[in-house]
Amino acid sequence: MKLVVIDCSVSGVSGDMLLAALLDIGADEEAVKRAIECVPKFLKGCKKITFTSEEAYVDEIKARRVKITAEDAANSRPATVLLDAVKRCVSDLNFSNNAANIAINAIELLVRAESNVHGESPESVHLHELGMVDTVADIVGVAAALDSLGLSKEMIMTTRVAVGGGVLKLSHGVFPAPAPVTLEILKISGIPFIGGPVEGELATPTGVALLASMSSRIVDTYPSMILERVGYGVGSIIHGRSPSVLRLLLGQEQETCGNVEEIAVLETNVDDVTGESLAYIVDKLLSEGALDVSIIQAIGKKGRPTSILSVLSKKGHEAKFASMMMQELGTLGVRFLTVRRFVAARGESLVDVNIAGRIFKIRIKKSFLPGREPLTLKPEFEDLRMIARETGLSIREVENIVKKQLN
Repeated sequence: MKLVVIDCSVSGVSGDMLLAALLDIGADEEAVKRAIECVPKFLKGCKKITFTSEEAYVDEIKARRVKITAEDAANSRPATVLLDAVKRCVSDLNFSNNAANIAINAIELLVRAESNVHGESPESVHLHELGMVDTVADIVGVAAALDSLGLSKEMIMTTRVAVGGGVLKLSHGVFPAPAPVTLEILKISGIPFIGGPVEGELATPTGVALLASMSSRIVDTYPSMILERVGYGVGSIIHGRSPSVLRLLLGQEQETCGNVEEIAVLETNVDDVTGESLAYIVDKLLSEGALDVSIIQAIGKKGRPTSILSVLSKKGHEAKFASMMMQELGTLGVRFLTVRRFVAARGESLVDVNIAGRIFKIRIKKSFLPGREPLTLKPEFEDLRMIARETGLSIREVENIVKKQLN
C-alpha cells in the first residue's frame, strides 16, 4: 500500500508547509491552484486570491515554498462563514469523498476548538487570525493535493508535533506557545506533542487541524517502507537563521504481520491471596486501562501453589499499575520489561441489522493486516446482549443472524 509519513517532530507543522511538501512529492500544482483560486467565489469580502509555488533552498537542501496572497476586506469572520465556504468549495471542485471529508473535518475541528476555548457556541464564535482567507485556502489546497496524489487517510501517518516555545502575541492577548486553539486541537485529536526546539510558534492551528484530519496513525519511528520520494515544505516564518522545513516521506509499505508497537509487561508472584482478591484486582486493572490481565497458576518455593499476575500496559503507565498491584495484593515487588508486539490494525463501524422484524444498530469490530481482507468481523457483545433482551432471542441466535447479514 502507498504510504506517507509526515515528520513534524522538529519542524512543527502549518498549512502552507503541508501544502508545499505535498507539491514537492508530486502533487498536481495546477489542481491546487484551481482549488485555491476558487475560494473568493464562496467567501464574502475576498475579491481575489493568488497562489504561487517556487523552489527554495534551506541550508543547501532543495525544498518548495508556497505563497498565498489575497485582496480581503475582512479582518475577522464568523466561524460558520468559513465552514460554509469550505463545504461549498469542495462541492464545486468535485473532490473525492476522502478529500472532501479531510477538508470538512479540518475546518470543523478548528471551529470546535475555537468554540471550546472561548466558551461560545460554534454558531456565535468569531475567528480572528483563523478568519483570514489563507485558512480556507490552505485547507482546500491540501485536500486538492491529496486528491491528485491518490492519498487517503489510511495511507498517512504522522510523528509527534514540535510546537515551539516562548510567547505569542495574538488578537486576544499574549500567550505561551502553542496558541490556545492549537493546544485545544491537540487535546481533542490526541496527537502527542513536544515543546521546542526553538522559541516561537512551530505548530499553527490550521496545520494541526489538517494533520489530525488527514492522519490515521501516529508513529515514534519510521515504519518499514520502500522509499520513493522525499518532500520538503518551507514555512513562511523564520526561526533563528532559517525557516522551518517540514519533511514528507512517500513510499510503499512493506508487508508485515501488522503494526509494531512497544508495550510493558508487569508481573508478580503471590501465594497468599484469595481467589476473590485476584478477581477484584483483575477487574480493577482492566477498568483503569490495562491492555490485558492474566493469572497463571504455578508452583512456587517450598512447593506452594502460586499465582502469577501478568499485566499488559501501554508505555508510561507502568508505575500506576505496579502501585495498584502492590497496594491491593500486598506483594513486595513487581517486575516489568518493555516488549515489542505486532498488532493488527483495528476499526469499528456502526451497521443496521434486521432482527425479529426490527432494525437495530450494532457496532462491528474489525481487524486486518496491511493490504489484506479483514481478519475478523466481530459484533460488539454488549449490543448483542441488548438485542437479546429486547427480542427474547438467545445471544447465540442474535449473533448468528448478525453474521449472516454481514456476509
